[in-house]
Amino acid sequence: MASLIVVDDESLVTDFLSFLLEREGHSVHAAAHGKEALELVGRVRPALIITDLMMPIMSGLELARQLRLEHEVRPVPIILCSGVPDPVTAEDRHLFTAILRKPYPPAILVSLVAHHAR
Repeated sequence: MASLIVVDDESLVTDFLSFLLEREGHSVHAAAHGKEALELVGRVRPALIITDLMMPIMSGLELARQLRLEHEVRPVPIILCSGVPDPVTAEDRHLFTAILRKPYPPAILVSLVAHHAR
């Protein structure tokens, strides 16, 4: 189906999401922080990116800002998953296709990925 990048500094999260989304037929590449994800983007050309907000080295917000500056990947959907009640300001909301509040039902993420990953 689609090539995806999952970004989270918690390996249990990336492992679980990789398992969940690979079971749906997707090819999943994991990164531990935004900088690592940026390096992957050039090689993988993802159909969709799922990212945590708070990570070392480069946050999910910084990652989204950087991706939106790059013409080739600007249209790639980005789903933000965060335990923070209000993870982004109104000015930054447009950077993300969807925002999920942790913990969220996995079926919701699967549905969003199916809808937005082309």
